[in-house]
Amino acid sequence: MIKFKDTRPFDLNNFKRIIQTMKDHAKLTLNPKGYSLSEEATRRLKWMHIIYYETHGNVKQAAKNIGVSRQWLSAIKNNFERHKKDPRSLEPGSRAPLHTDNRKRIPRDLEKLIVDTRNDHPYGKIKLKVILKREYGIIIGSSTINKYLHQNGLINPKISGILIKANQEKKKREENKEIINNVKFRPPLFLRDYKPGAKVEKDMKLIPRLGTVHDRRYKDDFWYQQTLVDTFTRIRSLELTKDYESKTTAIALELMLKRLDFPVATLNSDGGSENQGEVDKKLKELDILHFQSRPGTPTDDPRVERSHKTDDDEFYNQGNMYKNFEEQQKALRKWEWEYNYFRPHQALGYLAPIAFYELYQKDPEACYAIVRKYRKELRKDRERLKRSRQLKNKKQVDELIQFISVKLQQTGSNLPLNLLRKTCQWCS
Repeated sequence: MIKFKDTRPFDLNNFKRIIQTMKDHAKLTLNPKGYSLSEEATRRLKWMHIIYYETHGNVKQAAKNIGVSRQWLSAIKNNFERHKKDPRSLEPGSRAPLHTDNRKRIPRDLEKLIVDTRNDHPYGKIKLKVILKREYGIIIGSSTINKYLHQNGLINPKISGILIKANQEKKKREENKEIINNVKFRPPLFLRDYKPGAKVEKDMKLIPRLGTVHDRRYKDDFWYQQTLVDTFTRIRSLELTKDYESKTTAIALELMLKRLDFPVATLNSDGGSENQGEVDKKLKELDILHFQSRPGTPTDDPRVERSHKTDDDEFYNQGNMYKNFEEQQKALRKWEWEYNYFRPHQALGYLAPIAFYELYQKDPEACYAIVRKYRKELRKDRERLKRSRQLKNKKQVDELIQFISVKLQQTGSNLPLNLLRKTCQWCS
């Protein structure tokens, strides 16, 4: 039989697509819970996929295809099956030696140099490694430096404790089959404009009481506006409380949620004490996933923060401040109605939030078109603002370059410095 050589060109993109398809299938079938795996464990997971789905259990053929020894691949497969095909069992074991007590210590003078350098410069182990090499010509590993920093009590226990606790919480999240109610990572960005109730943002605003001094911010000098805003429709619920205890906030939160016309799936708030304790219990009871913003990062809940600026500009600064708590609460309820039913919103195509929600019930695609158009306008505004702040006048730019050249004594002009200053608008 005559065999013809395959002269078709090698398609690299098609090959990459095949490999990616195999990786995706391996993740879906062998790692359905989505455990976070290292690069080596991910590679071994791909090998298991080849054994089970391409060579149908033939380890010898799989080892030949992969390019590893059959004995080693068989040992990995046996360990994988021994752990009931848990993907985490594919993680490579530590290569650290078991017994290190008899290891030689570094010289005492070198240890003293590490300690003295750390006392003079409160840097981390990697920066200390660079300094020791640059200043003293000493090459020493960062792990060794870290070891002696620990032994001499030069590690910040607070920072170390935070890192250890964060790592423990990450492991709990990966091992826990149920969704943890309170999570300290940011929700996906698309939730903001996904559906009504997909994400709501909560925040608290301090309302100064008339007739009190607010320099020291005593608790009794303020009332507290609890704000809940749906990120998609911009519908808001407002409650006024006399304190910001967790129990009081939980009661106000339940009232605000009841006034919404749709169920709520996730809630984003800051990590303040008013959003812990009883609020966490209430959200868990209502089956609402609680996200927390990063400290000092108002951009994690921008829409409730922006609504508070609207409160100042269009409500409180317009004379709607009262000495009586009941009067202030009544005025706040009227403002909530005006915000939801009457006030046009640029982000909603100049519809009121309730009108936007009613439009969504009839024609969701029309609402998504409004959102896309507003995003496009925002991008244009950002670009326009960026360009408006740039120096574009050619004459001004040339004069600026001349001035810089003279100032740095790298003049490209024959003009004397005094004459240049007279003609340059930056100096005149």
